[in-house]
Amino acid sequence: MNAYFFFLLFLTPVALLQAQHGSIAGTPFSSPEDVKAGAQSFRSQCAACHGLDASGGSNGPSLTTGTFKHGDSDEALFRTITKGVPGTPMVAFPLDGREVWQLIAFLRSVNIGKSAERAAGDPVKGSQIFANSGCLRCHTVGGAGGFAGPDLSEIGSRRSLEQLRSSVLDPDAEVSPDYWSLRARTRSGQTVAGRRMNEDMDSFQILEASGRLRSLMKSELASYEIVRTSPMPSFRGKLQPSEVEDLIAYLASLRAQNANAEEPVK
Repeated sequence: MNAYFFFLLFLTPVALLQAQHGSIAGTPFSSPEDVKAGAQSFRSQCAACHGLDASGGSNGPSLTTGTFKHGDSDEALFRTITKGVPGTPMVAFPLDGREVWQLIAFLRSVNIGKSAERAAGDPVKGSQIFANSGCLRCHTVGGAGGFAGPDLSEIGSRRSLEQLRSSVLDPDAEVSPDYWSLRARTRSGQTVAGRRMNEDMDSFQILEASGRLRSLMKSELASYEIVRTSPMPSFRGKLQPSEVEDLIAYLASLRAQNANAEEPVK
């Protein structure tokens, strides 16, 4: 048998086994359809103890805070759902891997949906801090701003309070490959830099700070470096704790216009 074919045969059941037992980093099923399926599973499997809106019931705590007693990671939630918690009303649920991940996707959507309500700061003051700190040089809100960083117009619908706080205080903690940058020097001595939009065997496409999209042939570069850290500076120590909370409250208030995205349980 061809060795590569044998490897594929071996890999497929391993991947399926990982999906069943939670050894995959992140949530592999997190589309809006998965969240909807997870909401249906929650109503039938979990609502009796945790309430229809996951805010807590007679036998179960609220699941809307984003903080869980037995672990906050997706893998920890996977273990809790599939293995239960001995000595508590939380029993193991015999669900297949996809159903468990969909439940987790639903819980994450609830956590994010409640973020603006739980934010401790003042979003109006946070808006002024956002403007005064020069954030619009790199970020877009409501169609205005720069392009070097992510569009934040609906960031409150996509990130929990904990994720927003991490982004403000420790921006290097999680940098999506979509926002890696490129620093390069051409053979003619020109220095170029920008957000790495695409890369293939022969070239890079970068977005320069001016908003210009530029292609660079690798054969024309004397040297280059892919920078995997965030160009965003940390606000740790630059803002007062109350100002950090105001800024986070403002970011959490930047919501999607679709009300269904904010309130998945009806």
